[in-house]
Parts: sequence; C-alpha cells; structure tokens
Amino acid sequence: MPPKKKPVTASNAVTQSSSATVAIPTTINLPTTSTTTTTATALTTAQKKIQWCWAGDSGVGASQDILIEYDSKVNSEIESHYQMHLLKPKVIKYLKFKLDKERYIDFKNMVQARYDDPNKMRTVERQEIVPGLALPPPTTNKTSKRRGKIINSDDSDTASEDNSSDSSDSDVSDDNDDDDDEDDEDYIARWFWAGDSNGGPSKGGGHQDIWVEYDDLSMRKKLEKAFASGKKKLKVDEERFVDFQNMLQRRYDDKSKRRNLKREDPLKVRPKKTLTKSQKISNAATALNAMAASHANTTTPTTTTTTTSTIPPTTTTTTTTSGKVLGKRTTSTLTSSTDTQKPTLASTMSTISISDIIKCPSTWTDVDSMNYKEVDVKPSENEFQWMSKLFSQTISSNHKGISTLSPIVFNDLKVTRVVRVQNPMLWVSYHARKQKILDDNNGSCPPIHSVITNIPGGPDLDKKANELFLFHGLNVSSVAGIAKFGFDPRFCSLDGMFGAGLYFAENSSKSNQYCHSGACTCSGFQATSCKCKASDEVCLLVCRVVMGDCLVENVFRGNGPGQFWNGRRTEPKKPNNINIYNSVIGESKPNYGPKAALQLREYIVYESSQVFVEYKVYFKRIK
Repeated sequence: MPPKKKPVTASNAVTQSSSATVAIPTTINLPTTSTTTTTATALTTAQKKIQWCWAGDSGVGASQDILIEYDSKVNSEIESHYQMHLLKPKVIKYLKFKLDKERYIDFKNMVQARYDDPNKMRTVERQEIVPGLALPPPTTNKTSKRRGKIINSDDSDTASEDNSSDSSDSDVSDDNDDDDDEDDEDYIARWFWAGDSNGGPSKGGGHQDIWVEYDDLSMRKKLEKAFASGKKKLKVDEERFVDFQNMLQRRYDDKSKRRNLKREDPLKVRPKKTLTKSQKISNAATALNAMAASHANTTTPTTTTTTTSTIPPTTTTTTTTSGKVLGKRTTSTLTSSTDTQKPTLASTMSTISISDIIKCPSTWTDVDSMNYKEVDVKPSENEFQWMSKLFSQTISSNHKGISTLSPIVFNDLKVTRVVRVQNPMLWVSYHARKQKILDDNNGSCPPIHSVITNIPGGPDLDKKANELFLFHGLNVSSVAGIAKFGFDPRFCSLDGMFGAGLYFAENSSKSNQYCHSGACTCSGFQATSCKCKASDEVCLLVCRVVMGDCLVENVFRGNGPGQFWNGRRTEPKKPNNINIYNSVIGESKPNYGPKAALQLREYIVYESSQVFVEYKVYFKRIK
C-alpha cells in the first residue's frame, strides 16, 4: 500500500515524476481567467494536476475521515488506466486497476477494495487541482457509507459470470426509498417478456407471440431501477436474467435461449429534484472527463468565450466569437467580478453548464447531469408541430390507401406523443465521431441532394457533416434498449441489401413497415404473422445520422456470392483503395431512373457512433 500523506493542496502541487512510464499525463494545461474590469478578461495558462486519493482513518475509532494520496508513480498509472476506462467503458479489463496483490481500484464504483473480501472497501477520489484555487471539501463518511450501500445492493446479478461489470453504478439514486408515492404504480414502468400462447408449439400454440407482464410490483421496481441506472443485466431468478442492452430475457445455463423484452413508459413522471452544489460539481467533472476521453484522438477547434458581468452580478450574457447568443443555458463563470475575490474550484465547477461542455442540441432542457433522461414534448410546442409535419410530409404515395408490407391500411400517420431522448454519454461519443469525420474531410463533406426530411422548423443540423434526421422502424419492445444504449452493428444481418449496416429511411411510411406494437411480437416486415391492430399506438425512432462523405449507389452491384456487397460489415473504400466512405445511400428510381433498384432511398452507416437516437415518436395509422 502506498505511504500515507496529507491531502495535497494547491500551494504545494507539483507535476508528476518523470520516471512514470505511462503515456497519459497527470498535468494538464487549463485556461483560467484574470479579470481586470467587468467587460474584459485576459487568458492565462495554469497547470491542472490530477491527484488520486483514498479514504484513510485519522486515528483510533475514526473511519475514512481523511484523504491519503497515492504516490507519484502509482497516481500516474491510475490516471492512465482511468482514461482508458472512460474511452472504452465496456472493456472489462479497464474497469479495475490492480494496486498490489491485495487491493484494487474499482472505477465504476470509485472504491478501493480487497481481493480476499470485496466488501472491505474504501472510497477513492480523483481531484483536479489548479494552483491558486481552493480544493473542494473531502468526501465525508456519510458519502462513503452511501456508496457502500449502493455497491451491496441486492439487485446485483450475482449469478452471472460477468457480475463484476454489472454491479450498480455509484450514481444510482435511492431516492425512491423515501418517496411518499413509491408504491404508486403510475410512476413505475411496466415490463413484459415474450411468452407462448396456448401452451406453446408442442401443444399447437404459438411461440413468443404474446406479452406476459412482470406483475409483481417489487420486480417491476427492480427492473426499472436497474434500467435507469444503466445496468446491463439483472437477475430474475436462479435460472433467468434480463439483458437490458439487447432487451432480452436469457437463461444462465444457455444464453442462446432468449425471449424478447418490452418496457412501457410510466403514466406519471416524478417531479424534478433540485441538485445540491456538490452534485453539480460532480456532474460537471463527469462531463469534462467524458469529453476528454471521447476526443482523445480528435483535434477539435475550440471557441473563445467572452463573459461580461455587472456588479452586483445580476445578469450574465455569453456569446461566442461568431456572435451567436447561447440562449437560456447557464454558462460557465471562470472568474469573480473583482480582482480581490479568488474563486474556488468548487464554486467554478458548480457554475459550469454541462450543456455547453458537451455541445448538446439547443432543444435539450435541464441538462444538470450526464444521466439518461427522457422529456415529453408538449403538443403546443414548435418541436412537436415540426415532428407532425415530418411524419405527414414524408409519407410516400406508394403506401397511402393500400396494404403494403404492413397489413394496416392508412392515409396518414398522426403523431400522438413525442419523447425527446437526452442521452449525454452517447451524445459525447456521437459528437466526437462527427468532428472526426469533419476533420478527415477538411471541414466539409460533399453535400447530399434531395433529402426530403430537411423540413424547416426542426433542431439545428451540421450541414457540413451531412447530418440528417432519419427514421428507423422496429418493434416497440426494442425501443427502450436502443434509446438507452444505442445501436449495435454486431447484431445486423449480412443478408441486408448493403451488408450488415444500420439502415434508415427518409420516408416515415417506409419505416412504418417495420413497426409493431400492442400484442404483436413480430419484428421486420412480416405481414402474414403481424398481429398489429389499426388502433395500436406504434413507435418510430427519429435519429440524427452523420452521413459524412457518402457513396451513392445508383446502380445496385448485388449482394450474392462474389458480388460487391456480399458479406460487408464495414464502409466501402474510395477509388484510391486507401480512404473509406463514411456511409452509403441506396438511390431510388425517382432520383436516378429505372436502373436504380429501390423505389425509395435507403441510408446506411456501419458505425454505431454515427447515429444518435433523438426522439421516440409514437403515432397512429389513420385511414
């Protein structure tokens, strides 16, 4: 175990030892501001030091009431490993860092634990120290006890061989333990698994053709809590577990035996709770870390920000160098209004706007953490009205008034509910990928013409990156998992026309053919076995898709053995046989002529980070 020290202070902060062999530095250039007037600031550069500490005991009877630094070399190795964990959070080997033969650090729960008894743990903290700024207060014993409570939650999937990566996250809230309305079922989502009708196939019944509800309220609470906290698995009983990432119920003895899972949104939404100052600081730090990890290999141009304050500070107006006002967002304040006041790190971090850090869409509201959030868009809002136009105006005449691949005849698709998905962690990854594509194409990609989803009134898009809003149809049972965890190209079929990619449409009616809801358990366009009713409310995903430099396939080159698209899982190469296209468009007959193979356009990408699910849109087929 590293020797004990007193917590580091800004005055004695030093850079890491040059003997460290890791590549990621623990000293970072940080822009700070020195204010001489209320209207102008001068930029200086300070060194921000990363220091890892663990919670020790100050004396007999004390418990985890002091912070003890890891020594220079170990500190640097921990930070390097931690950055790899942020960059690749799903890779198991980066979830933990081995300190010695007896102890390790669990990054997911931010604790130092023992190999012989994982229940013996101590809190660890990652501090970002800036010379001249006061440190935030150390973690209290109360926080340590709470974290221990979370880690020892009985929701852990202990029977899974991967349980080390499935324990509850450290930011899982136990708020519902004290809520007066915790037993109100309207606040809890309904969960279903796909069962067999009439005794199953052996007795002449169906197979996974009915939805069976988890009707036990306690189980519903566990499912919803685990899903909300980002867990990937949850134990149902000794034989079965839930795979949230793929929305399946599986068996421990044979994971290939699986049944589809469905989540229905709760009827009520719990009132928003005000965050404490320490929570704001922690959330802002999480956002900064996520951005740093996602942009590790991307050169991103920065934007100079000028802040003008009045004394007393009644108003703050922030503009970028382009002169665009950032609207209602709370902007970061890096300096105090007078020369005599010295800002603390805590006060600085508590006023940083996460929305500005991660550069999220301007339509997002209440971005106070990096947690997943869904926001109901009201019918009176412009966003809802734009979505209604997007659905109605992109219906193909080929689909109106006739039974196509979908058995429900309709003339219009009426939007009934719009849910905005605010998923900061996936957004950071998406934004980094978009910036990488722009960098690879010298800041601007060849434009894509005749995109019918470019309807005025919607959220801003990056036209230089060929960012588009496109539709994706699916069974409603898959909606929750994809919105939360994103698309996974590994599950794409090689039988697709352009290989195993992620397929999107610009026609709402085309994607509608893949939508199933209500009692129907089908997926894809299976008109013969579809049990959808005309009265069912179905769901489409409206996604941002970065097409970048796109290959337009005017004349289809085939997907049979030996043909161009056979067995493809990656983007096609450009004529120089070195660089690659970022996406593919399967061109339509109306746009190219009779030699095109498709009646309607299809858009395909092969990288999940090029897609961000922005809306879950519920609608009905109106005859």
